[in-house]
Amino acid sequence: MRTISTIALSVALIGLGCGLANAVTTVCVNAGDASDLQTQLTNAVGSTVKTAIQVPRGTYHLDGNQLLFNSTAATQGQLDIGGGFNRDCSAQIKNPALTIIDGQGMSGVLNVRSTAAISVRYLTIENGSASDAAGLVVDISGGDIIVDYNIIQNNHASDENAGLQAIIASGSGDVHIDGNLIAGNSANTNVGGGEIDNDGTGSTYVTNNTIANNSITGPLSNGYGGLFVYGSTSASNNIFWGNTDLDFNAFDSVMVNNDYGTLGGTPSSNTGSQSVDPQFVGSGNFQLAATSPLLAQGTTSPAGNLPTIDILGHDREYDATTATVDMGAYERGDEIFKNDYDH
Repeated sequence: MRTISTIALSVALIGLGCGLANAVTTVCVNAGDASDLQTQLTNAVGSTVKTAIQVPRGTYHLDGNQLLFNSTAATQGQLDIGGGFNRDCSAQIKNPALTIIDGQGMSGVLNVRSTAAISVRYLTIENGSASDAAGLVVDISGGDIIVDYNIIQNNHASDENAGLQAIIASGSGDVHIDGNLIAGNSANTNVGGGEIDNDGTGSTYVTNNTIANNSITGPLSNGYGGLFVYGSTSASNNIFWGNTDLDFNAFDSVMVNNDYGTLGGTPSSNTGSQSVDPQFVGSGNFQLAATSPLLAQGTTSPAGNLPTIDILGHDREYDATTATVDMGAYERGDEIFKNDYDH
């Protein structure tokens, strides 16, 4: 495992006039070693500087031990968790399918709670099982939440919140949920796909996600198979489709160029949206077919900014004439096919 010393880096930064506040500790997890990933999460608790945990490609079997990070320290530094690295973390492929954290149906997968900002990128989080919050939990009381370019799939909660739970309890932080595939998650009572609660003064941005085929398996009492959001939310370029009961909770949301089957509540505004079959490539493959009506139907200027890549790491190519990109997590622009990236 390679570790970049915080002290050495801090000295270098101070010499450049950056100061200790810009220091960062970077650690490289032993490839495929879930226990080492937990060790690095534990080591980051209480750190006063930013910690970047780099997770090499491979599958991390949890064997019944949910990955946990829980810091109540007032001076806690930011935590960044990113997948897609090679074994020595000298290079990265930005494709979440290459770095899998597997709950094996025995435990929740990744639960991170902090007083500071957290980002989670380029991971597959799957097969979690818990009473509540089986897949990914990010719960903070300061800073921003960034959950970008992940696959969150096939997690099950015997109660609620099977796939994603993102919460800002207080403060002015924003939530960015961009470019994710959230699919095949199930809960018995409430919220199969995901729940986002921003109880602070910041905003929530949900952009270019595909949230599909999530379900409620028990009585539908206020159940959301898809995505539930609370707080000031801008939702753009998303596909909410095939989820049990309700695809998206739209209360007070500003919606721009989304595709959905069913909405809960009334958005504060809704422009450019559709309610059509996305025409996914096939069962379990949520890329858009060549005949999809959602190609070039997303805006290039969503609130919170357009993701620069899609979930496979391809550039978000867009039609310069119409200023559009594809809806959802996958981009099927003509330029991708010119470069032989036809999937």
